[in-house]
Amino acid sequence: MIQTGLLPVFRTTDVRHLFPASKALYDAGIGCIEYTTTMPNCMQLIRDAAATLPEDLYLGVGTVTDAATVDLAVDAGATFIASPSLCPDVVRACNRHGVVCVAGVMTPTEIMEAIHLGADVIKVFPAGAVSPEFFSDVLGPFPGLHLMAAAKSAMQRLDEYIQAGVEIITFLGNGLDAAAYASGDCAAITRAARKWVEAVQTARQPSGIAG
Repeated sequence: MIQTGLLPVFRTTDVRHLFPASKALYDAGIGCIEYTTTMPNCMQLIRDAAATLPEDLYLGVGTVTDAATVDLAVDAGATFIASPSLCPDVVRACNRHGVVCVAGVMTPTEIMEAIHLGADVIKVFPAGAVSPEFFSDVLGPFPGLHLMAAAKSAMQRLDEYIQAGVEIITFLGNGLDAAAYASGDCAAITRAARKWVEAVQTARQPSGIAG
């Protein structure tokens, strides 16, 4: 997830082209995919994805708000769990199963609690409610955090977020190229995704990182 720098989040009721689109993102160099619990039959989608998609593609379940859903997701084959908020039961369940926990936060107090609980990735959501400077500021008292920016507008400010210390930026997997997703044009999805993969790599270059 950190190596890729991007996390596609699928939140849609149209799953006709879900697996080919997921593979198209993988082909662009993105090694992780999140399916949200708001999607129909999410757990079965994870099972089918695990059996269909490349073995080294990390599959996660998002919008998880209770421990019971963590249990179901892990049983279905999820390797990481993402929550929109900080739920101690979710973090503890992830720790119990040994899967990566992405915990949603909005304040330094929640960040501290997430660290103490054992969350692996700190997701600021909605990141659009704060500036990129927020991320560089919290890294002062909390060095070494694995920070994620989750917001509809995050991709448009990708450079700023990465230079502020963000390691992972989310985007809507079915919305990167909505027309291509709807039509199943996987080649177009891969082309669109590659541009963002390259943008992350460029932004991470020493000359682009704030000192």
